Amino acid sequence: MTKTLLASTVEQPQVISRRHWPVLLGLALVSEGLYVLLLLALRPIAGLGLVPTPLQALQSWTNLALPPSRVGAISLLLTLLLALTACYALAGWRSLTGDHPGGSGSMLGLVLGPSLLFGLTLLCLPTLFSDTAFASLFSGRLIALYGLAPWRTTPPALVSDPYWSWLTPLTRHSPLVYGPLWEWLCALLALLPGASSPALGLLLLKGLLLLAHLLNTLLIWSLLGRLGASPHARFTGSLLYAWNPLALLALAGDGHSEGLLLTLLLLALWGLLAGEQGERSRAVALLAEGGALVALGLAVALSPLALPLWPLLAGFSLWQRAAAGSRWSRLWAWTWRLLLPAVVVLLLALPLWRGADSYRAIMAASGWYSFARSPLALLVPPLRWLYTPLAVLLDSPRHRQPAQPAELTVKGGALFCFTLLFIWLLASMSARFRSRRDCPPLISQSLSSLITSCLLALGAWLLLLSFNFWPWYALPVLGLATLRRGDALSGGALLFSLTALLSFALLGIGSALGQALEGLLIFLPPLVYLTGAFFWRGRRAIFKEAQSST
Repeated sequence: MTKTLLASTVEQPQVISRRHWPVLLGLALVSEGLYVLLLLALRPIAGLGLVPTPLQALQSWTNLALPPSRVGAISLLLTLLLALTACYALAGWRSLTGDHPGGSGSMLGLVLGPSLLFGLTLLCLPTLFSDTAFASLFSGRLIALYGLAPWRTTPPALVSDPYWSWLTPLTRHSPLVYGPLWEWLCALLALLPGASSPALGLLLLKGLLLLAHLLNTLLIWSLLGRLGASPHARFTGSLLYAWNPLALLALAGDGHSEGLLLTLLLLALWGLLAGEQGERSRAVALLAEGGALVALGLAVALSPLALPLWPLLAGFSLWQRAAAGSRWSRLWAWTWRLLLPAVVVLLLALPLWRGADSYRAIMAASGWYSFARSPLALLVPPLRWLYTPLAVLLDSPRHRQPAQPAELTVKGGALFCFTLLFIWLLASMSARFRSRRDCPPLISQSLSSLITSCLLALGAWLLLLSFNFWPWYALPVLGLATLRRGDALSGGALLFSLTALLSFALLGIGSALGQALEGLLIFLPPLVYLTGAFFWRGRRAIFKEAQSST
């Protein structure tokens, strides 16, 4: 009797551990079925915003498609995305609450295997949610095959080019402006054999971004291990990124560069962490630090989303070493850390620059002049109503009616608020290092503080300054959140990625009010969650303090 009781007590944790695999594998199979349904059902209909591709021939053997009406198609697409969200949430909850499935190899295989299967399925997605992939490939062909600069006010009308017919009418008359690194990568893809076929070129681009997604998973796994996370935390963080439907749809499904942006940011963090290992020599540490700053420069050259992280990473590189010496030596240490990424950006951007034409194209494509999926657009109508009596009183000309001043007021106020928040983040991070100079913290603790600051800065950038917001902009936020402990901030970032995912069903909305409400649906749930968690955490802290005093 005693022997049986002891045996059951010893074997019980193993049984629980084995139960971890079937649940996650079952959720992975259900998710794969939903991705297959997306592959079979997504066909372009009027008003949904789906862009056809040469891969539509894969649907010729099935009659399954979205309903012909716009409301029915949006409802069905939203239902599929909600089902994917539910499977992802259950998998994340199971990984958080259950035991890890075994050794490191088994855990990493369980993370990467289903993610690779999902990505390979989405490579064959017959329609896209935007024509960014075709526009990027066409921009690369302008450089590699035609010797033209892509940063122009409008792209040249190359009707004979095989990619021209796959561009939407709006893209044909809009500037094709992307980060210089992305322009050069697309130019290299244009030189590959067979890239003249739009179908093969699209598969090459999406395949590259699927590889970036898998590499991001490995980098998150490695960084969590170097930060001292437990095997269970490494498994959970890697799975929350690798299985995220937003990441898979945006990269393997739609072909956006934000996955490669996250790769470069993770490489920069990995280099900063590697340069601070105790056994490293000074030369090796400086080499690793320089490599991290070069990766940061490549990230800035890929997308302007990396701009708010530039001073934070450069400042961390300096403050972590607690630079001593004269004032001029500290000034030089700060200067070269800021200038090295700038040199990388200039080397990649200068060959594409064509003076005033490039400046006008960049300003037109920056999104500063319009609101799209930004909740700040809801503040413009009340300001117009307030400015109308003032415009009448001043007898303002027609071109100075309240529309433009109201938009400038909202954008200027958002810029002012972001600047204050960013200065506070820089000052708080600097003060934290100065206060610990006598007893330096572990590099893992310092890097965790840096990741938190980067997450806050990037979230504020997207909320306040991304007036032309797209759902895939949330990918860097998702990647940084999986590197942190499971708290309210990380939970808010994961919720933000899911609300951004659901907005894929609403990308066909063209009205200004509809896009503003769409932005509110994306940003409001995470903000409400963070606000509620903040006040709830404060109440719990007050309650514990009262209990300890009695």
